[in-house]
Amino acid sequence: MKKINLSAMSAADLQQLKADIDQELNNRSAKLQAIEEVKQIAASKGLKLEELLAELGMGKVAVKGKRELGPAPIRFRHPQNPSLTWSGRGKRPTWMRDALAAGVSEASMKV
Repeated sequence: MKKINLSAMSAADLQQLKADIDQELNNRSAKLQAIEEVKQIAASKGLKLEELLAELGMGKVAVKGKRELGPAPIRFRHPQNPSLTWSGRGKRPTWMRDALAAGVSEASMKV
């Protein structure tokens, strides 16, 4: 985070900064309070938030810090050995590096 030199700011600038900080804290507090109210209402009706969001057409909501990618679809297959596949995620497999070095095009291995 960038450090602010408060001693170099004028009194008016400091007052404005304080007002901006207070406003942001109030906004965040109101948002958290609204979320809690929605959770309580949903719980009182026997609903989970996931069900409620699905009903509203929001689908799954990503949880911050957790990613559920699941298995990736196969995007590349070895030209001679179809059991060797790669999704395109992570490091390129040895078989693909060898095939590319031997002159096989990436497009020809694409599924």
